[in-house]
Amino acid sequence: MKKIRISALLLATALLGSCSPAEEAYQFKVMVWNIWHGGHDESLPSDGRPSVVDIIRESGADVVLMIETYGSAPYIADSLGFEYHLISSNLCIFSRYPIVETFSYEDAVSPFNFGGARIMIAGIAPVIFYDTWLHYLPDTRLVPLQAPHDSILDWESAGSRDDEMQAILSAISRHIDGSDAIPVIMGGDFNSFSHLDWVASTRDTFNHGGRIVDWTLSRAMTNRGFTDTYRSINPDPLSDPGITWLSGESISGEQGYHRQDRIDYIYSIGSRLEITDSRSFNVPAGDILHFGEGSYMYPSDHGFVLTTFRFRYR
Repeated sequence: MKKIRISALLLATALLGSCSPAEEAYQFKVMVWNIWHGGHDESLPSDGRPSVVDIIRESGADVVLMIETYGSAPYIADSLGFEYHLISSNLCIFSRYPIVETFSYEDAVSPFNFGGARIMIAGIAPVIFYDTWLHYLPDTRLVPLQAPHDSILDWESAGSRDDEMQAILSAISRHIDGSDAIPVIMGGDFNSFSHLDWVASTRDTFNHGGRIVDWTLSRAMTNRGFTDTYRSINPDPLSDPGITWLSGESISGEQGYHRQDRIDYIYSIGSRLEITDSRSFNVPAGDILHFGEGSYMYPSDHGFVLTTFRFRYR
């Protein structure tokens, strides 16, 4: 693992390259990506880890919130020259910039589900990052769309995701409350839908079954003051669905792309952060992703989200 050291000269160069000294701001990119069984699931045509590295490098991401890392962290970090914090076998945070502190809340939520790090952006000022995975059950393919709205929400809360989210928000409350001083970015695979997507314009598309649903996890995030970075830049879920998970098989085993959902998110809070761009990228696992200047065998069953921030550090 290569440690990043930024000299005064390099720091001045970075600042001058990103903004004028009077602006006292810096631009950086954050990626969230579930790389699927460490990026080398046995169903893939070849080892996908080189593609993981190539896609991250092509994206220009400065911080990566990774899910399903499963043994691939040292290879990815060494290949990119990034620092990393391995939260658990599942979750890992990679950073171009120095990681100066890490956070674990084992008394509230398992490290398999959640953890974080304080990162000095360009060696200048801190931002807190959290990486998240919420339980995959109840299976999103089984949403009881014919049931009343409250019964749909009861179905969602019957699993552990709601409890995990409430435990997370409670555990990090001091950082949320202090986010105007030190911004907070939280991303991950939430395995759940967003109330910002299941609206009137989309009720008859994307397998929504004619329903408008006020999904509880996304609502809990926005109620706590977080901004869904993708939806803030792409406010129309009909024209920009931001799909990050393609389910190629129904629960009964029937083949075909039955689910096309947005379940991976980057949220942010803090007055010093401005969201300037956010995009999602996805193709079926094993297909070719044409991205930036290259084409890559896509190694995951999840798409990734890439958000660009402007950080006013003073």
